[in-house]
Amino acid sequence: MSAAVIVVTGRRIIRSTRLAPLLAVLALNGCAASNYGGPINGQQALSPEERRLQAVETKLAEVSRRQTMVDAGRDQKVGEDLGKLRGLIEQLRYDFDQSERRQQEAITSFDARIKGLEAHAIGTADGSIVPGVDSTVAPPLGGAVAPPPSSAADEEALYLKSFDQLKAGKYDDATAGFKAMLAKYPQGNYSDNAWYWTGESYYIKKDYPNALASYRSLLEKFPASPKVPDALLKTGIIQQEQKKADQAKAAYNRVIKEFPNSSAAPQARTRLSQLR
Repeated sequence: MSAAVIVVTGRRIIRSTRLAPLLAVLALNGCAASNYGGPINGQQALSPEERRLQAVETKLAEVSRRQTMVDAGRDQKVGEDLGKLRGLIEQLRYDFDQSERRQQEAITSFDARIKGLEAHAIGTADGSIVPGVDSTVAPPLGGAVAPPPSSAADEEALYLKSFDQLKAGKYDDATAGFKAMLAKYPQGNYSDNAWYWTGESYYIKKDYPNALASYRSLLEKFPASPKVPDALLKTGIIQQEQKKADQAKAAYNRVIKEFPNSSAAPQARTRLSQLR
């Protein structure tokens, strides 16, 4: 027979046997509540607040991981974009230099032709033979003499072909072309540029050892080249990515001190501040 329970409501006293089971359950729940957070299967139970905090921390870690992946991809994309921009600047600079060079060559050629005509006129006027001119051979039409093959033109052709391959993203072909040009013209007009863009080709492919070797060849063989600040900057960037902070700082400081007005100097200052 169930135990009787007395319930006081206002001034009335009610005796009930049906409330006993319910009160017993409530009592057990009260005991569980008093032990809330106790060990369960050897582990500490988490409160709702702790569970929510744990969920937030998990989401934060996931977001941080994704952000790191995005940043890594962005860094690579930025590096490629900078390489393309530098390529465009190099092309514009080359076009400008070539325009000036063609103008100078045209002036020189014109002067040479005028002097030749004057000498020929003087020689024929007094009946003498102009030195260096074979009177038995008729001159070509227009009086122009075919120029001998130019090594400068050949070097230029090799350089432009490799540079076009670099801009097209054919980095292996570009590297092979630049190396072939450098083997044929180690001290040519475009040798310093070829060393720099060889380094860029390796850098984009993350072949850091060969990239560093190419930049150092430029620095050692052509210390007066306008490409030196950029080569130093890229050397520091690679060393920074390789966690060689001291070497990277040295490269950035050299850019800032020796080439303060170069386009590489602001980037060197920014990256140097990241290492402090």
